Amino acid sequence: MTIANRVEPVTDRLEDIVQKGGIPAPYDRWGARLLGHLRRPVQIVVTGLPGSGKTALIGMISGRDVVGPARAAPVIEITYGDRERILFERQDGAIETAAGIVKASDCPEDVVRIRQELPEAGLNGQSYVEQGLSGSPAQMRATLDEIARRADIVIWCSQDFGPAEQALWAAMPDRIKDHSFLVLTKADVLMRAQTLAGHIDRLAPITADEFLGLYPVATLQGISAQREAGGLNQTLWSASGAGHLVRSLHKQVRQGRSADIDRAQVFLSRLGALVPDEPVNENEPPRVQDPREDGPAHVGDSVAGATVASTTGAPDVAAPATAPDPQTLSILSEAIDMLQEHGQKMLRQVDRMGDFDPDVILSNCTQALSSLGRLLEQGRADDPLAHDARESVEEGEEILMLFQLEQSQEAALDAVTLLLQIRKELIQKVAD
Repeated sequence: MTIANRVEPVTDRLEDIVQKGGIPAPYDRWGARLLGHLRRPVQIVVTGLPGSGKTALIGMISGRDVVGPARAAPVIEITYGDRERILFERQDGAIETAAGIVKASDCPEDVVRIRQELPEAGLNGQSYVEQGLSGSPAQMRATLDEIARRADIVIWCSQDFGPAEQALWAAMPDRIKDHSFLVLTKADVLMRAQTLAGHIDRLAPITADEFLGLYPVATLQGISAQREAGGLNQTLWSASGAGHLVRSLHKQVRQGRSADIDRAQVFLSRLGALVPDEPVNENEPPRVQDPREDGPAHVGDSVAGATVASTTGAPDVAAPATAPDPQTLSILSEAIDMLQEHGQKMLRQVDRMGDFDPDVILSNCTQALSSLGRLLEQGRADDPLAHDARESVEEGEEILMLFQLEQSQEAALDAVTLLLQIRKELIQKVAD
């Protein structure tokens, strides 16, 4: 079963429930946010300093050279559409459309963003965005902040990734670094200059901490391999380094989408609307093969025709026939107090913040759930009440990951609400 086939039933089920309404707050807005994320293509942002080979690299990994070297705009996006169409966004916010591809069109002088739509199956579910870095260091950092808010995956193009670039990248959040690639473009040129091996040795310890990996790519060779008359020249494609990069990139896309589906299943499970799932082979290619790739409501409440469940994952654990374990009750009481303390502390932080920082709040929420999980692990493994509590925390961690992807003020406030919601659940479990 491919990731694409797995996304559709889960997304359709979630959309059906959200549109019907009747979901208790705050799950109504969480469901809408999750649905929007599933419907949005995976954003792969290619960035780097001027002249680092970003445009050529996007042409290579997307399989279509539609921009051309002479076209310049702060942001250029290549995404799926039912026909070849270009949208030009101008400085005054006006949008102009044109048929065809960018490199064959007249581009307005004051364009700030170009969106190229193509009817390419390989673009269905993902889009490539070129956003270069220019201006002062402060301006480049501001651009990287914008990229961090939008991107799911980042590719940094460079020839040497020197100290200035390292300093810029160091400020990126770990959630971006964990899904990013450093690409040494023009690897053939570096090899002829006998500097490629030295760059790889120097950058190996840096990339081990800062990126998923280091990928030397002879971009023009990769493009030439795609243009062979008889189809893709696999030998040249692999020799250029393009095959290794594209395989790794597609694997990240699949893993990210699989995680999105898991979060959606957790959410649907809370609403008693879980979609039957099947195991997925993460090494399986997308549905269209790319030849270049080697407090919830209580049980019984009705929500959109479904029964709201308070736990997820494993089948429901039968209520204990005897009195609850005193040690479990003690741990749960401590957990309730811990969540109350964390929730109130973060609400006070929000009140004090002149410049609201979602990263701080989301990080604190993550730490709070991590501490809670460690506390609950002290309970007996065979105690049903402790088991249910751990299930609730695991659900919360899955939902919190959605908020971390957004990094918005609304997401940060919802993360605090999530902690307080889990606290309400634990109180209910103790009361029952």
